[in-house]
Amino acid sequence: MELLNNKNYWDQEWCKIFDKYQNDPRFAHYLYAILERDEKRILEIGAGSFRDMEKLNKWDIECYGIDFSNKSVEKAQTKFPQYRHLIIQANAFKLPFDDSFFDVSYHNGFWSCFSNDDINSLACEQSRITKKRMIVAVHNAHNSSFVEYFNKLKVDDPLYSARFFTISEITSLLEKYCYDIQIIPVGKGKKLYEDYLINLGLGSRDNLKKCFFYHKMDLLEHSERLLCIGQVK
Repeated sequence: MELLNNKNYWDQEWCKIFDKYQNDPRFAHYLYAILERDEKRILEIGAGSFRDMEKLNKWDIECYGIDFSNKSVEKAQTKFPQYRHLIIQANAFKLPFDDSFFDVSYHNGFWSCFSNDDINSLACEQSRITKKRMIVAVHNAHNSSFVEYFNKLKVDDPLYSARFFTISEITSLLEKYCYDIQIIPVGKGKKLYEDYLINLGLGSRDNLKKCFFYHKMDLLEHSERLLCIGQVK
């Protein structure tokens, strides 16, 4: 896991995987479904491929993206020149924004690269620049087959050394900075349910909200990620 917060590693990795990672738009759809109508300025932390912030901007959400990898930022500014001014190289431990600058801040899998002590520092800084809600997506430790899949692949590829979290673990990390924490399992059943709707072009806000509400926690052990939402204290 230590390698996964190494800047040189990610500079090399994004040169290899940047284009491949453009092909999975699911997380942008999840976010768009849960954003409130008045949440108009948001930040993606550890944006990597910047695919989600690009989608959200297309949907009239002013979404900034930061990453500490120079290569990631360079490639994103080249691929998405219309959003160049929103694509920023920055350190998530010391974000270059004023207090409460964003309505919402989010990241997808970012905390999987860090220890609890580092996450506490990251959460503190994220809460500082966030006015309303923090959204955190983490790998789901309740899905044993998904954990085993990563364990097999990480033998040959450090990218799969990502950390997994239980609901109690992620709640404990968030509750110092957030209240009214909600957890939504996403990526259910190997791209079924909400992902199936997205792939059919039916992933509207209303449809995904209904899917999230209907299934709640009943597919927890078959979901890829935990989408965690907290009101900033």
